[in-house]
Amino acid sequence: MDVKSLEVWYQKDHRKLPFRETKNPYIIWISEIMLQQTQVESVLPFFVRFIKKYPTVKDLAFTEEETLQKDVEGLGYYRRFRNMHLAAKKIMSDYQGIFPNKYKELIELPGIGKYTAGAIMSIAYNMPFSALDGNVIRVLSRYLGISDDMRLEKNRKKLDLINQENIECATPYIYTQAMMELGALICKPKNPKCDMCPIQEHCFAYTNDQIESLPVLSKLKEKKIFEYITLILHTENGYFLRKRDEELLKNMYEYPQFEAESIYSVLSELENQDVSIELLDSRQLNYQHVFTHQIWKINVYHVKVLSGKLDDWILVEKQRIKDIPMAIAHRKIKLI
Repeated sequence: MDVKSLEVWYQKDHRKLPFRETKNPYIIWISEIMLQQTQVESVLPFFVRFIKKYPTVKDLAFTEEETLQKDVEGLGYYRRFRNMHLAAKKIMSDYQGIFPNKYKELIELPGIGKYTAGAIMSIAYNMPFSALDGNVIRVLSRYLGISDDMRLEKNRKKLDLINQENIECATPYIYTQAMMELGALICKPKNPKCDMCPIQEHCFAYTNDQIESLPVLSKLKEKKIFEYITLILHTENGYFLRKRDEELLKNMYEYPQFEAESIYSVLSELENQDVSIELLDSRQLNYQHVFTHQIWKINVYHVKVLSGKLDDWILVEKQRIKDIPMAIAHRKIKLI
């Protein structure tokens, strides 16, 4: 690979992003966690507010989990932030608040895998560690003409070794960011800007007209669809909510929902548990939310609680609804 041309292009044309203007490993870590499965444009406002509120590992480690969850509400993939919180606490307890500068130490922190550790080591410490993400996979697959299925771990490992060879012949902090930037701005999944690519001359996919066919990615499984009856449970003082303990959206608040096709089957189930409610409006409001591996079809009913209470229901005052961490799937439900 023409590493020199790639690095020259990056230094001249990269986006001026706040996490690019620092070598602070803590800030680079935060940005890498936020950018997982999330577009830069969506991350930026969260990132700026986050670093202002949590400028150090210590600030992050000693915040309350629910406060942290509220601060990242809307970014999705909330497990990464629970792990981030655990990692900050471990840095405080095991490293006296000093961010680790060794790969082996980084990889042992909750939520830091091979890619994130490689990104921190190369960008913050200018050490030659590969950081292979979707952008880098796409660039290398096209440039080298590799037609292996990149959904398979064994094939990604082969590509990671190639990326490691490249970074050992490069300036690590520039190379890692240049590969990410090239994939994000030029070598895009659809309609890549090959005429602007600094390494097009020796790109296999470009010279052999195979841009659209690489990288090879086998088809993902169909998303599973869940049908829910969701109840907005009104009381004089507020609404009954539930704090999730399932792994998906764990510890986020939600309106009680039931996997059922009919509101009447839910009413009957609640009656059997000595909970009496009445419909405030017989019309259902329909919402849909798409996750990575599943789709929620949410049929919403506004009801009034007459008597009874289930153990896992939590009464939240009306004015506090906006202040608690709630997944967007339920935050977008309109209250009456």
